[in-house]
Amino acid sequence: MWIQPVDGGVQAVAFSPDGRTLYTQDASRWFTAWDPATHEGRRLFQYPERSSNHFPRMFTSPDGRYLVTNTSPPQVWDLETREVHAEVPPKFAYAGVSMGAGGRRVECVADDWGGVRTWDFVHQEAGDELRDWDVPDKIKTHHFAPDGRTVALLSWSDTVTVCDVTSRKAVQTIDTPKRSLQHARFAPDGDTLVLYGYDGVTVWDVPSAAVRVDKIACDRPYWMLAFHPTAPVAAVRRADGLLSLVSLRTGEEVRTLDFDLGRHAACAGFSPDGLTCAVGGTESRFAVFDVDV
Repeated sequence: MWIQPVDGGVQAVAFSPDGRTLYTQDASRWFTAWDPATHEGRRLFQYPERSSNHFPRMFTSPDGRYLVTNTSPPQVWDLETREVHAEVPPKFAYAGVSMGAGGRRVECVADDWGGVRTWDFVHQEAGDELRDWDVPDKIKTHHFAPDGRTVALLSWSDTVTVCDVTSRKAVQTIDTPKRSLQHARFAPDGDTLVLYGYDGVTVWDVPSAAVRVDKIACDRPYWMLAFHPTAPVAAVRRADGLLSLVSLRTGEEVRTLDFDLGRHAACAGFSPDGLTCAVGGTESRFAVFDVDV
């Protein structure tokens, strides 16, 4: 167990691909690199005051060179030089960005809600614009499966369509007429698709094309949910603000943890090997704990 005092609440966490560095972003706009072994930290850079950060999150590139932040505008930081490598153009950051398939591009839904735009942040150039999907309505959010062969597209009518990326044809359609959805996201195994509501998630089993778990109650999962990299487990925030590890197979709670992080747990992220998990909160501290699942 490691509990680290910091200046201000911790809004986002991310591990480096090799697990040797933990990055935190705090309420004072600082990004800090921490050594999980020695618990030593070094401030890297601060995102500009002109930038807003309503949905804090960050991603590391697979080679560990770049850190992508979902500020507005989104920025790509070079971790070697500690300078901004690129600022994502508005056309490729509509309603925020997500790390793309392969980890060398960012993606967003197009501003007409008709497709998915991609931008290569390493070379700072436009990538493919993916359109003509077999979906019933305009696209609200998207998420590619880990192998990049399929994509889950959430429409504004709350229908989730799993499409083949090559043909653009629908493979599965999930209709949720009584639920308002915010997102649909694949777990790392590619066989689990999680549908995000405001107060919980539904777990869809892709191989059987059926609901696996009807509802796991949690608080605003679109802002606060992290997948374990190898186990069918996710970290979520309960209604009382505590961090909980839940099973994506059964929906049952595995563990609940209270690190006195303030009003609520604000962010979480697992190490690449899944052995530890970092969690930040509204108070001036974060915690890293061993995962036993």
